[in-house]
Amino acid sequence: MLKKNLFYSSILSVTQFIFPLITFPYSSRILGPGGIGSVNFIDSITAYFVLFAALGIPTYGIRETAKRKNNKEELNKFVSELMLIHITSVAVFSLFYLATGLIVPTLRAHLDLIFVGIGLLWVNVITVEWFFQGIEMFQYTSLRSLVSRTLSVVFLYVFLKKGSPSIVYYLIGASGPTLNGLINIINFRKHAKINFSALSIKETFKKHFKPLVTILGSSLAISVYALMDSIILGFIKGDVEVGLYSTALRIVRIPFAVIGAISAVMIPQVSQAYHARDTNTVSSLIHKSFSFISVIGIPIAVGMFLEADFLINFFAGKTFADAISVLQLLSPVIILVGFTNIFALQILNPIGQERLLFKAVFIGMIFSIISNLCLIPLLSYKGAGVTFLLTEGLVPLLSYFFARRFVEITLDTKIFLQCLFGSALFFPIALAIRSLKLEMSVTELLIIASCTIFYCIYVWFFVKNTYITNIKQLVLNKLPFKVARA
Repeated sequence: MLKKNLFYSSILSVTQFIFPLITFPYSSRILGPGGIGSVNFIDSITAYFVLFAALGIPTYGIRETAKRKNNKEELNKFVSELMLIHITSVAVFSLFYLATGLIVPTLRAHLDLIFVGIGLLWVNVITVEWFFQGIEMFQYTSLRSLVSRTLSVVFLYVFLKKGSPSIVYYLIGASGPTLNGLINIINFRKHAKINFSALSIKETFKKHFKPLVTILGSSLAISVYALMDSIILGFIKGDVEVGLYSTALRIVRIPFAVIGAISAVMIPQVSQAYHARDTNTVSSLIHKSFSFISVIGIPIAVGMFLEADFLINFFAGKTFADAISVLQLLSPVIILVGFTNIFALQILNPIGQERLLFKAVFIGMIFSIISNLCLIPLLSYKGAGVTFLLTEGLVPLLSYFFARRFVEITLDTKIFLQCLFGSALFFPIALAIRSLKLEMSVTELLIIASCTIFYCIYVWFFVKNTYITNIKQLVLNKLPFKVARA
């Protein structure tokens, strides 16, 4: 089951990785730094309202649905309670968002985008992604997302033209989640029944208030250092600076989908294993996650640093050249986010230690706010980048120390160092290829291809790890001819 879920979760992650490669180079050239910046500025604010309105339901829902998935009556009651809470909350926060947009002058200039943001609050209600992840329907969610994202790409190239206002881009971006929500709410009725008639809003909120507020606090703290940088940058500097910074951030976040694939699968697995007091399974799952982050995350981070110039030019064009240094600065975040996923999302959350998770991210949030307010006025978007990097290093470190109190964590540092050494060899490979003085795009694509092939060979023959060995043997067994064991 774990392998199957990971396979479909990986498909979902690959689509999250590929589609920005297709869409962002086109949209960034159409809208420029200012247009991209205005959408990202409002979208960052929308993300806060979505977060507040969700009240921690996406994370809490996965864990609790996984516990109840074999008891239909309990599951239906629980889902009905969470849906009632979510609908009530979204109604309140929609009005608050609209009022904020009308009152604050900087936001009033983007009122058309705010209406799209309010629509996304309601889309988040009908999506109920937490339910499908909780019952581990990864095949369904992967294929559904593939369809909706494909359609949103078609919409982008059909409707976004030179001179199009920013709202067109934002509406197209919202089309993917909207399609997901419409498909989900239709299929949701096949697996659970909602009944609000016997529920009291007051009693329902009271029943789930404590865990939801604790998880919301953690999610809010995480979002502060994940989103507040763009908001502070927008208020202090302007849309162009947000456009440059958010472009680098968008590129560095593309691999997050690959890193996050393992978390989507592991959270319900760890929750069930810990609930059953199966400590061996919990430790094994953590070990697998760390191996995955090391083998996948390290080469991506090193490669992104090496190819920052090419990536910015490919994705956004020469008008975004100032974002190159920020992308290089942020590249290690790919590895750090992987560690946060392991220690915070895959351990502290599934075992019910939301309080310690909140403590870790709250400290990170305070550090992020202070650092952003100090560095952005001095260094602009580079200051935001420095803050983001330091905060993403602080949170997994704190989460690791907290998680050790409840789960025995034995990390395979050998595989980490082996992968780091293999990835460091990308630099001499790139230096040798660039000395050939070929055309830039040919040179950089040749570097990417050469480093990828080299790394795969290196891992196959030189990285010694139980899970790598198992994968190798699985591949060898599938071949129609005999190959000597590596």
